[in-house]
Amino acid sequence: MDLEPARFRRLILLCTDCEKRDDGPKGLAAKAALRQLKHLAADGPTKVKLLRTRCMGLCPRKAMAAVVCGEGLAPATAELSKDSELEALAHAASAR
Repeated sequence: MDLEPARFRRLILLCTDCEKRDDGPKGLAAKAALRQLKHLAADGPTKVKLLRTRCMGLCPRKAMAAVVCGEGLAPATAELSKDSELEALAHAASAR
């Protein structure tokens, strides 16, 4: 098996099952959130890869689960319930 270096430095995993739950986020859709995160993270100095995932087992109430990890960044989880939190997550992931 040959391994190649990734073309990105950071990774954001966004749970798409959270919006399907009864106690999921109101007004925050996974597809729209991913699109907005991609746009916000593109402005930063660090290359960020965004992935939609199935349930990660974090399941926050009235929020969407996200995980940020990568080079020089300790793995962290986030509970997203508002659009303003997307901006903070994108900034944290793309900062040096």
